[in-house]
Amino acid sequence: MKYLFTLLVFVGSVSCNHKLSPDASWSGRRWVLTEMKGVPVQLSGGRRDAYINFDPTAKTFSGNGGCNQINGSYTLEKKNIHFGEVMTTKMSCEDIQFENTFLSILNTIEHYEQNGNDLVFKKKKDVLLRFTMR
Repeated sequence: MKYLFTLLVFVGSVSCNHKLSPDASWSGRRWVLTEMKGVPVQLSGGRRDAYINFDPTAKTFSGNGGCNQINGSYTLEKKNIHFGEVMTTKMSCEDIQFENTFLSILNTIEHYEQNGNDLVFKKKKDVLLRFTMR
């Protein structure tokens, strides 16, 4: 009887299907900022384009704000996402205002939607940032 119980517990635990975190598919991809507050972002195709890479296991991100390297943490609960304090390098660039706007918007994000290769960040119903997987 003891062996039957052990076998049933083992089989039950093997057959449980743990859901992957919704951000599991974000890993190993470069998410390039293509729209900010409804306005398309001009892309150069170079290393200065604003982008984010996610590490879903550690719940951290890294990337470029358009001028400086950025990194930080995020929390995810269902469709809600919140970014922690963003750390950046301190280079000065001609278009630093773009980066400052991008980072300040990032701190206001409440939830996300993923539509194919697009990752959309919103506050209430307003689309604030759109990233495209590249």
